[in-house]
Amino acid sequence: MCEIDRVKQFLKSDPLRRVEESGCSSLEELFQLFLPGILPEKEKHLLTEFFVYKYTGKSVAEGDEDRFSDLERIDAVMGGVFLPSIVSKLKKIDEYMRSYADVSGYALTSEEFWQLLSDMLDDHVVRLDVKDLKILDAMSRGVLKKREIGKQTGIEYRTVFNRIKRLEARCGLRVVSLADYARMGLTHMVVLVEGEADFESVYPFSRYELGFGEFTLFSIGVPPRRIREVMGDFESRFSRTWFWSVDRFESVSSFGNYDTDTGEWSVDWNAWSLYLDNVLSRGWDAAIPPEAEGGGSLPSYGTEREERESVTVDDLSFISVLLEDFDMSSEELGERCGCSASKAAMVKNKLLRMGIIRPYFRVERIGLSERILFIVESDVDTLYSFVAAIKELPRALIYWTEPLVPGMGSEGSPALACWLETPPGSFFPFERVVRLRLRPLAEYMLFLYRPVTTSESAALASEEFKSIFSNRVAAGDADGR
Repeated sequence: MCEIDRVKQFLKSDPLRRVEESGCSSLEELFQLFLPGILPEKEKHLLTEFFVYKYTGKSVAEGDEDRFSDLERIDAVMGGVFLPSIVSKLKKIDEYMRSYADVSGYALTSEEFWQLLSDMLDDHVVRLDVKDLKILDAMSRGVLKKREIGKQTGIEYRTVFNRIKRLEARCGLRVVSLADYARMGLTHMVVLVEGEADFESVYPFSRYELGFGEFTLFSIGVPPRRIREVMGDFESRFSRTWFWSVDRFESVSSFGNYDTDTGEWSVDWNAWSLYLDNVLSRGWDAAIPPEAEGGGSLPSYGTEREERESVTVDDLSFISVLLEDFDMSSEELGERCGCSASKAAMVKNKLLRMGIIRPYFRVERIGLSERILFIVESDVDTLYSFVAAIKELPRALIYWTEPLVPGMGSEGSPALACWLETPPGSFFPFERVVRLRLRPLAEYMLFLYRPVTTSESAALASEEFKSIFSNRVAAGDADGR
């Protein structure tokens, strides 16, 4: 087989231009036969060098390790098919452009080229198999140690180790921290503002854009004595606001809707609608299987929190670092917080035991690219029934809340804020289900969302917040129950 045929197999494509004296052509010249003339010169050379590097398997010259770092990362995520994919994409762009006579000679800019690569990375979906699903299911239940995952799934430890490394590289799998503000002695406020809004605070907060700039949502940890102050600040700056306080939250995952044969999620919204109808009509405690000890799998609303140790000002430094990177070693955690590794491990275990820091695994590029926020106010039984149905969907974070002022429904009604990760195109079918099944029973708001800024860690580490927190402890503030 001649060299051009081998390159054709490697790139899964035919050359755009006729090969002249192919036996004398260099690899660089052969590769460029497959490229349309729309690439910027600098990026054309970079792609050509990367092709030679991948095609020949040569090692990168010393000092050039970073030259291909971005392309290597994209290739790792795409399972080694980056070069065939980008060649195919460039050819398709060239075909579109050739259909317009007034853009002959069109060329991509460097910015457009790198945006194209970013979009390819965002759109790429990694296919999972049965072992991947078993590992992710175990992690969704809080099993994070690889040996324990192996015991529970029956998968050999080395396979678990290798699979997790692959999921980390290709799917961005990582364990992150969620902070339970209430267990830190803070009130966890959820504030919804109509329109685009910015907010600066000494308190830890996250900001989300909802819809298309129609609303903005803030998640804030506030000392109980400062709640009215924060509410007044929002009300003075924005015309329409809604306020809730979070009682507790939980994360749920269900991989039953993933088809390993097609590599796709297949949520049947009609079937799910009927299931929701069944749960609502029969009641959640009758519709879901009881636990071994009897009773349903959903806890009673408003359960008193167990007695626990106090959070100290020194603990805030550990919390802020763990919010950045839950999986860092005890040595690195101790170095960041100015203590020994043994003390760092002890503090981390204490924060986990107290439920102040909760591990939560994130995974991307598995086909759950639509983000939906659903806020609903109703009676407790309706909310429990809805949560029972939500637990059948692929991925969700569920926050139980109460309105701080009369909200969408009646004053004092409990509420839910559900953050869903769903397959593309789920928003409108989900909205239809909610409209048909819940409208007579609940007040609700529904949004597509994306996170914009996350400032919890910086705020918790700031001296100003530590001073406020220290004064709260000294004054004997309520602990946020």
